Amino acid sequence: MAKTLYQLLNLPESATAQQIHSAFKTVERLYAGRHDDASLASLTRAREAFLILSDAQRRLAYDRKLVMAQVATDSANLPAEQHRPFQLTPRQVAVAAVLAAAAGVWLYRDYQKTEQLAAAASALLRQQESLAQHSRIEREQARIEAERSLHQQQIEEANRLASQQLANQQRALELLQSRVDAESRLDEQDIAAGRLEMQYRKPELALELQQQKQQYAATQRERALRQHDENIASINSLRAARIRAYDREHTTGEISRSNPALDP
Repeated sequence: MAKTLYQLLNLPESATAQQIHSAFKTVERLYAGRHDDASLASLTRAREAFLILSDAQRRLAYDRKLVMAQVATDSANLPAEQHRPFQLTPRQVAVAAVLAAAAGVWLYRDYQKTEQLAAAASALLRQQESLAQHSRIEREQARIEAERSLHQQQIEEANRLASQQLANQQRALELLQSRVDAESRLDEQDIAAGRLEMQYRKPELALELQQQKQQYAATQRERALRQHDENIASINSLRAARIRAYDREHTTGEISRSNPALDP
C-alpha cells in the first residue's frame, strides 16, 4: 500500500501547519547531503507532500480523497453477506456519471497542478542553486577586484613616494647649483678685485722689484769685495809663509828683500 502524504512526512493527519513545516525541514536536512536516486526521489515526494499539505484548500481536498479512499477500502473489506444489492435509477446513474466525470476532471487538474508545483519547486531549487553559484562568483570577483584595487593603490602610493623623492632630489640639486653659482660669482668677484688691486699696485710692485734688484746688486758687490779681501789675505798669508820658509832654509836671520819668494 502506498504511503499517504502524512506518512511521507512522518505526521499524523491532525498535524498543524507549523508541524508540517518543521517535519519538511527535518526531511530536507536528512536528504540534503545525499545524491543517490532513492534519496532524491524521497526528497521530491516529501517536497510534493509539503506543497499540498501546506496549502489549506489543497489539504482539504486531499483529506476528502483520503476519506473516500478509506471508505472504499472499508467497503471492499466487508463480508459478502453484508452487501445488499440495490438498484439505481437512470437519473441516479446519470448523476453519478456526471459526478464521476467532474471528480475525474478535478483529480486530473489537481494532478496537473501538483506536477506544475513540483516542476516549479524544482525550477526554484535550480534557480536557488544558480543564484548561490552566481553569488559565489560575484563574491570571488569582488575579492579579486578588492585585491586589484589594493594593489593599484599600493602602486599609486609607491609612484607618489617616488615622485616626491624625485622632486626633493631635484630641489636639492637646484639649491646646490644655486650655491655653486653664488660661490662662483663670489670667486669671480674676488678674482676681479685681485686683478684690480694688482693694477693699482703695479707701480708699487715695480718699485719694490727695482729695490729688490738694487739690494741684490749691492749684496753681490759686497760679496765680491769680501771675496776679493779674502783672496788678498790668502795671498799675503801665502807670501809670509814662503818668506819664513826661505829664511829657515838660508838661516841668515835676515829677511832678504830680493828674495824671489817675495815676488808676487
